[in-house]
Amino acid sequence: MPTFLKDVFFPKFCLGCGKVGTYLCNNCYKKLAYFDKDCCIYCQKPSPYGLTHPGCRKPLGIDGFMTIFRYNDLLKKTIKSFKYRLATAVWDELSLSIRPEKLLKTNFFNRVIKNEKIFLQPIPLHPKKIRERGFNQALIITKFFQRYLSLLTTDTLIRTKETKPQASIKSKKERAQNLHNAFAVKKKNNVINRTFVLVDDLLTSGRTAEAAATTLKKNGAKKVYVLTLAKG
Repeated sequence: MPTFLKDVFFPKFCLGCGKVGTYLCNNCYKKLAYFDKDCCIYCQKPSPYGLTHPGCRKPLGIDGFMTIFRYNDLLKKTIKSFKYRLATAVWDELSLSIRPEKLLKTNFFNRVIKNEKIFLQPIPLHPKKIRERGFNQALIITKFFQRYLSLLTTDTLIRTKETKPQASIKSKKERAQNLHNAFAVKKKNNVINRTFVLVDDLLTSGRTAEAAATTLKKNGAKKVYVLTLAKG
């Protein structure tokens, strides 16, 4: 369908204010807040370069993380539209607001992993979810990051269990059970002694990322970090 017809029959409305013509107008772009502090993924207290504190470390846990935005109401609407309304055009507009220097100049990439061979690993979706949605938003975000970081992308991690959204589960026990054996690796030889950066759209409790990290480390990964678009 020609673009002008799409605009007529399926007009864009700003997710922030409802203005016609765009998913994110110039005024609402300004409401996107960058995450401007380095902190430990587990205790949320300040930590140099976003590394996990020695006292918070787990043998099969996450070694550090970084994120781009703070999760606010506007970003919540944007991510939901991107993921659940199949509106990849929303991502196209959001990605224009991300300043590459925020990623390139961060201490995390300049000092923590610059001398290592790193593999970007998008958090995988279950095949059924891929068929329903048509894409994995984590992979789209990974490809965006890859353009500026010049790191290799891998798909060695796979989703073997269709899980419920963690946010819909209140019990800690049920959340843990929901992610139990949710991930696996294709080939263990592609994991041993390698360092991975897990990429996803949002980090809230961190349980999904931790389950993925645990799977990689059980199969021999050296270190596992996390990179997300936003932090809740």
